[in-house]
Amino acid sequence: MTAWIDELERDLGQAARLRLIASAGGQRRDIPKPAHAAASKLAGEVGADVAVWLAERFGGEKLDFPSARGRELERRAALLRAAILDAGLTNPSRSANDLATEHGVSSMWVRKQRAQMRRERDREPFLPLFD
Repeated sequence: MTAWIDELERDLGQAARLRLIASAGGQRRDIPKPAHAAASKLAGEVGADVAVWLAERFGGEKLDFPSARGRELERRAALLRAAILDAGLTNPSRSANDLATEHGVSSMWVRKQRAQMRRERDREPFLPLFD
């Protein structure tokens, strides 16, 4: 999961996120421990602020950095799933053709996603409200 990169952007700004992805996107890197982060090779590549931020959370670990293309694909997939939910899973108010045209995918892909989302919904266990 790459939710941490959204936190990095919130804390340090979009420029820091873009620097990180431009330099290390798609790679697995060793994250220095906090005591060494500011003077590390990573700091020289992405900035000391980013290296220190990463070290405080992941120091001493290996971390996979999302690629720019991967993040864009995740964003587009999330937008499509949101549009499918907005249109409705069982009696959609918008056709698969309309959604496909809007999101640059095939109508077959929209129908497959809608079916998968229905299966996921049906598999989720209901939690009891009271014990």
